Amino acid sequence: MIGASHRQHRGWFPVYVLMVSGLLLVGCARQEQPWVFQHFAMGTAIEYTIVTSRQAYAHTVVERAHREIERIESLFSENDTTSEVYRFNHSVSGIYVSEEVSDCIRRALDYSRQTSSAFNIVMKPVLDLYGFQALMPAPPTDLMIRRALAYTDIDKLELHPGDEDRAWWLGKDDQAVAITMGGFVKGYAVDRAIQVIRDHRIDQALINAGGDLYCLGTKKGLPWIVGIQHPREAQELLLTLALADRAVATSGDYQRFYFYEGKRYHHLLDPATGKPSRNAWSATVVANTTEEADAWATALFILGPDAGIRLLDAMKDVCGMVVDSSGTVHYSRGFQQFVQASDNHSELGNKRENSLQRNRTK
Repeated sequence: MIGASHRQHRGWFPVYVLMVSGLLLVGCARQEQPWVFQHFAMGTAIEYTIVTSRQAYAHTVVERAHREIERIESLFSENDTTSEVYRFNHSVSGIYVSEEVSDCIRRALDYSRQTSSAFNIVMKPVLDLYGFQALMPAPPTDLMIRRALAYTDIDKLELHPGDEDRAWWLGKDDQAVAITMGGFVKGYAVDRAIQVIRDHRIDQALINAGGDLYCLGTKKGLPWIVGIQHPREAQELLLTLALADRAVATSGDYQRFYFYEGKRYHHLLDPATGKPSRNAWSATVVANTTEEADAWATALFILGPDAGIRLLDAMKDVCGMVVDSSGTVHYSRGFQQFVQASDNHSELGNKRENSLQRNRTK
């Protein structure tokens, strides 16, 4: 194979929690401290930080929170033959789904409409063509993409109440229509796990699920400090955010990709073309829920700085940042309030300062 290079990359943590002791050790009289646990689910490492004086209780809470994430994974897995998503994808015309799954799909379709279909859960027929799970992946031909795109309109899905005994009918107008909830369900799972933690009367905690992250509470009035990975330097931070009772998610072309004949092919496909979006290197969104941050980070990456930032500027309680394909960083309204001063002196860091002045002077 002439000139072909196959290297697959999967990055787990495009955001990092900076464990600054002054921010985490609160209520010293009770000897509260952060207890950190790690599990694996949804194809990624999941890190839990619980601030409490009781290690055993923190462990119990994390186990229950993680069971909730595993439960959600069982509903939405594309590979588990018992999951509702798997059964829908392999059905002829659709299946009856639970109320929880129907609610999630309804919200996912709402995100699609809000983002002019940049966020699209019906892209699986095209996504599967790229072979990201293969040992020697290769991109599909244009003809293959055009044929698969015929099944990726969200209007090919129908969702309506079932009869008395069955909750909701999720239908499709062609057997080839299939859904992928990867840009949504991890954020939803984090939100559900955070609720489990709240239910156990823990008010200081953090969950980082491979870059989908929620910061619960503050550290005695001080925020969690979260680092955003540099999209081209894996060991460097682009900037840091100060967050409390907020979620953050990052989508990037460095998280799941391979090179073929010297070109990068990543999993964030533009629904209009069926090809990897080339508008950005990464996109980060801060929102009230991890689900929102997850969906909007995907859409922002695909739309790029012009259309994406324009959409975010019109949103309430959602803001973000795009690193475009030239390395320039663009902020939406409201994002800068979360940004801490950075000691990053890279070329990209300098471009960020220049782009701030240019792009936020309106």
